[in-house]
Amino acid sequence: MKITEQAQKELKKALYDFNQPGAGIHIFSTQGCCGPSIQMEISAHIGSGETLVNQDGIGFFVTSDLLNTLNEVTIEYGTSGFRLGGWKKSSSCC
Repeated sequence: MKITEQAQKELKKALYDFNQPGAGIHIFSTQGCCGPSIQMEISAHIGSGETLVNQDGIGFFVTSDLLNTLNEVTIEYGTSGFRLGGWKKSSSCC
């Protein structure tokens, strides 16, 4: 997993504003009409079945089923918010 400089800045700001020591970015998969999608949210602590991945000074709490999938992903930030570049959807119906 890679993170662009702008995404790093925004994630660090969000964690700073969350103001809880040990908090990190929880990355998990949800099932939608077009197959699985990846979600991110701030979490106060790592959950069961998650692995801590430290990347560029940011703690990510990643569900174990996504560890290999995120190897080719770049977290980006732009005018529409965060985006996972390189994420390969399993379906193209949407």
